[in-house]
Amino acid sequence: MREKDIKHENGNYWVLDTGKSYAVMKIAGTHSVSDSEYKRDSDGLSIAIYRCNYLAKKELGGAA
Repeated sequence: MREKDIKHENGNYWVLDTGKSYAVMKIAGTHSVSDSEYKRDSDGLSIAIYRCNYLAKKELGGAA
């Protein structure tokens, strides 16, 4: 993985381009875990970014 594979970040969540899909990841201490994956196209990236932002806002106690 390289820095260019990170497509979006928000709080403890980020979007990873795996080369086959876009994965929404959550920071978990010394590593990250996958929350969900989406098709590797423009729609999939948009959905992954939306999900990332939704989870970050929800974690902070904001209205989702």
